[in-house]
Amino acid sequence: MQDAEHYAALDLGSNSFHLLLAEFRAQRMVRLHTDRSMVRLAEGLDEERNLAPEVAERALAALRRFRPVLAELPTDHIRVVGTNTLRAAANADGFLEAAEQILGAPIEIISGIEEARLIYSGVMAAADGPPRLRCVIDIGGGSTELVRGREVPQQLQSLYMGCVSYSQRFFADGVISRNQVNHFERARRTARAELQGLQHLAENAEVVGASGTIKAVSRVLNGGEIGEIRRADIDRLAARVAAADHIADLSLPDLDEERRPVFAAGLAILHAIFCELDIHSLNVSPYAIREGIVHDLAGRLRGGDRRADTVANLMLRAQIDVDQARRVGDTALDLLLHLRPEGHTEQHLQLRWAAQLHELGLALSHNDFRKLGAYMIERADLAGFSRSEQETLAYLVRRQRGRIKPPREHYGFHPDPDLLLCLRLACILHRDRAGRSLKGIELARSIAGYHLRVPQAWLDNYPAIDELLQQEVEHWQTQPQVLQLETA
Repeated sequence: MQDAEHYAALDLGSNSFHLLLAEFRAQRMVRLHTDRSMVRLAEGLDEERNLAPEVAERALAALRRFRPVLAELPTDHIRVVGTNTLRAAANADGFLEAAEQILGAPIEIISGIEEARLIYSGVMAAADGPPRLRCVIDIGGGSTELVRGREVPQQLQSLYMGCVSYSQRFFADGVISRNQVNHFERARRTARAELQGLQHLAENAEVVGASGTIKAVSRVLNGGEIGEIRRADIDRLAARVAAADHIADLSLPDLDEERRPVFAAGLAILHAIFCELDIHSLNVSPYAIREGIVHDLAGRLRGGDRRADTVANLMLRAQIDVDQARRVGDTALDLLLHLRPEGHTEQHLQLRWAAQLHELGLALSHNDFRKLGAYMIERADLAGFSRSEQETLAYLVRRQRGRIKPPREHYGFHPDPDLLLCLRLACILHRDRAGRSLKGIELARSIAGYHLRVPQAWLDNYPAIDELLQQEVEHWQTQPQVLQLETA
């Protein structure tokens, strides 16, 4: 395919949507096409965290413009990521369904920590020179990410402060200073309070900034060019903006008019970071989250999936029985191949990871290990995983045995009964932690439901497993697809 090595990343941010089309030449990423739409999605959230219809439509119009760039790419070469506002929106499902229909690709809602990891990955893709400590800062529309690390991130933070959310909170009517109330100073003090305890992130590190707010400040300070931001310069700029009466009064060189409504808020956050982290200078990266998404996506397709590393690290930390995880995983995947002989897919990966983590909760409790394991998976910051992927894994771990309660489905979370059945059967077949031959055991599907065929002689050798399989048949009687146990 002509575009087989082309990758597209679409960042649905709280302030703007960014599209990147890229390819790799000699293992180095080359940007082929970029596009941006200043949507200001965060402006559309009301007090109940519902997204206003007019803002949603504005966002969908931007996606329609992006669609032709994505149309010729295979779906697995496209990754669309939603960040702070789409994490927070209570009524996001309808918008996400419409967005997916336009784009032809699913939208992944990621955590703030995953956002920080992808930002760091993007910045590092443009970094040169020997490995050294870096502190990466990205001020978005709804959140601010700060990361400390070397080749890989070591400490990640995501704070609920952004140029759009702070504009609504402190500069809703455009006023900067009135009646002895300085809104810029209030915004800066609030941001400094959020940064308490994070001073160590920039200590002895090269500080690098990324994305729109920091680039806008850099252009204002450097004659329209992207360059270093020095402490003395940003101090003077902050004082100048704080002395203005209204955002409309700001006469700043090289300030993009699209950026003007949120510039004061973004500057207040950035200056607070300089002050609280005692930063003397900041370099600006040409790359950000979009480039990080492309690197992550290319890694998945080339066998370097960050999610697999995350699962392996979690297994190690929780001291999970590796042999049992392997036994259950191998059997579950063998059974899934009976139902879906097409081979390796995302669903096969999900099933393998669920098997590897199915005993995660045993580190804390024997009786409630399924609930605890599921809770840990759902709530943890798992590098590489989207929120819906974590929810799917948590569901499989929670429902690995016992009654099958109907899940509350929503955008991005539609549990697959095939995966659940294969995991549950694998757990039964290895409940005693023994490795045994499963020759002659077959799983099939018909209009009537699932059919598990097990040789009678095999069942006679393992009467406890026979009883557990009979119980499993009863559990599936309440499901749309029932399970039948057949012997030969």
